[in-house]
Formats: sequence, C-alpha cells, structure tokens
Amino acid sequence: MKKSILFTTLFVLAAIFQSSAQTSKEILDKLSAKAKTFKTITADFAYTLNNPKSNTNQTMNGSVKIKGSKYYVTMSNFQIWCDGKTVWNYNKEGNEVTIDNLADVKDGGFDPAELFTIWEKNFKHEMKNANATVDGVTCYQIALFPNDVKSKAYHTIILNIDKTKMEVLKAEIKTRENATITYKVKSFKTTTEIADGEFIFNKAKFPGVEEIDNRI
Repeated sequence: MKKSILFTTLFVLAAIFQSSAQTSKEILDKLSAKAKTFKTITADFAYTLNNPKSNTNQTMNGSVKIKGSKYYVTMSNFQIWCDGKTVWNYNKEGNEVTIDNLADVKDGGFDPAELFTIWEKNFKHEMKNANATVDGVTCYQIALFPNDVKSKAYHTIILNIDKTKMEVLKAEIKTRENATITYKVKSFKTTTEIADGEFIFNKAKFPGVEEIDNRI
C-alpha cells in the first residue's frame, strides 16, 4: 500500500512538472507568434535599477520605438538609436555620442528589439507563477535562463505576461552583479507608422556633439 501511494505521488508530481514546462512553452510560443504580427511597437515604460552593492535604487521613465531589428530608446539624459547594424548612444550632459557596431555591443547584453522573441535562441524557461498579478493585472510569470550564461551580463530574465492581452507587462533582468533592472510597460501600441530615419542618429540636430567611434 505504501509503495502504491509513493508511486502515485511521484506520478502526480511528474505530471505537474511536465504540465508546467509545456505551459511555459505554450505561452511563449503564443507571445512570439503575436509579436511577429507587429510591424512596429511604441511603448512608454518605467525603468528601475536596484543594486544593493552600490546602494542604488532609482526609477526613471522612458520610451521605446521598435521596427524589426531597429529601435530608438529615450530615457532621462540618454538616447539610443539602432538601425539594425549601428548603435548610437547619446549622452545629453556631455553632449557626446558613442558609436558602435551592433554585433559588438549586443553580445552579452540585452537587445530591446528582441524582448518578445529572445527566448527562441539558446534559452531555458519555466513557469514561476501561472496566476501572478502586476498592479491588479493577472499575468503568467515565466523565468528565462540563458544556456551560455557566462557570456551574458545577466543570468535570469523574469517576464510577467498579461494573460488577457498576451503582452509583456513587466520584465526583470537579474544581472551577474546581483542587481535587478526592471522595465514596467505603461503604454503599448502596435499601429504607429515609424520612418526608418528615426532609428539613425542625426548629427545636425546636436550642434557641437563629440563623436566617439568605436567601430573597427
């Protein structure tokens, strides 16, 4: 009798684990499929950096525009343009722009253009909570773990996905330095037309800007 109960318990636990894994894949597949129908994405968000090591806990608002592999991010004194090949990172305080090849800065970092499909390449995932809530919105909470964690600046990404809209509501990035970077979406649109020129830094709009070109 005891063996029968033990085997039954193990079977149930295995079934629960398997169901959880399938559920996380199913949700991510649905999220990817929907994201690939978007021609563009425009969103406002709150960015929070919590780093106990440096006693830092700050929040600032920002916005992002995404079109395929192109993106434009503005946040506080910083603006970032990416046309899919080159990245321009502008610092308003110093009136300087750093120019890099996307391939050089993308490796190990977090690419905004891949927020909705990042798990498709070299990631493990698991359902952390199928009924999480963010500001009263019911969400799927899924954790992503890069297989090549040693080459990344982070070890875990936690996505909170709005169950009704099937859209990312909040993303938490756990860095290897024990800091947490949080992006919380405040507005989200997918019907805005965006010209390709908006993803390229226009030097003429920044008189006297200093250019630091790291491209080889």
